[in-house]
Amino acid sequence: MDERSFKYPNRQAQQAAYAPQAMNRPYSPPPVPGYARAYPPAMAATSPLDQAQVLTPGGFKPLSKAERDEAARIALEAGFSFDGYQVVRREFFSHRFDPTLTIKGNSIIFNNSCISKLEQVVYVQILVNPTTEKLVIRPCAEGARDAIRWCVVRDDKRKSRQITCGLFTAKLYDLMGWEALYRYKLQGTRINYQGEQLYVFDLTSTEAFLPQTKEVDEEGKPRRKRPVPMYPSDWRDSFGMPVLAHTASTRVDLMEGFDLMENAAGAQTPEQMPMEIIDQETGEVTKV
Repeated sequence: MDERSFKYPNRQAQQAAYAPQAMNRPYSPPPVPGYARAYPPAMAATSPLDQAQVLTPGGFKPLSKAERDEAARIALEAGFSFDGYQVVRREFFSHRFDPTLTIKGNSIIFNNSCISKLEQVVYVQILVNPTTEKLVIRPCAEGARDAIRWCVVRDDKRKSRQITCGLFTAKLYDLMGWEALYRYKLQGTRINYQGEQLYVFDLTSTEAFLPQTKEVDEEGKPRRKRPVPMYPSDWRDSFGMPVLAHTASTRVDLMEGFDLMENAAGAQTPEQMPMEIIDQETGEVTKV
């Protein structure tokens, strides 16, 4: 028999009971005479502002929480920059009530949200810039050249309508290299250009949908399968466009790249400008 076990019969039981407590107890070094006790890292200051002090008539005093928060805000504001930030694409969020243009087969349709945000507008012109790959909706008068009725008016309320335009959509599909069977949805941005309210659609930022298919449920009844949008592959590597590029993407110059099919409503073309003929002998003025 072990002499220590015989001399202290409960020693092993005491060690077994003490061991878990000793393992879970944090190590605390013994105090050293003449030195302040070292506190655990968790109790150390987490920010330089926690150690900052302010001079008062009664001496130096630590900053209050409100003063530390204000100092942190000022420091963040002074060093902030948009460099490196990306504007997250709104296609990544629910945008059911956002202005939308849908292009499908031989027709296009603007949703009611798009129509309602351009008050009292019934006729528009569609402008396409093949270089920048942007599409612009420009309000116009009913009798303007190339005017398109983009909505229906019933009881003084404007509602969206499906616009058949097979040749136009065929040219768009060919320009952008889209799949003929897909339906494409674009989110519009409303801007103010020289006093005109316009919608700008980026043809490179689209959601593509396969044709709807029908499934049979457990009871044998057919039901439509909800289409799932597909996004461009290069969207996978980023959240969106850099801030500066994003700002530039909404700038539009209608004199560069866009085919102006009609001047602004009410403007006069050179052919429409009034002319005056003055008789050199009598001084009589005739307007033509």
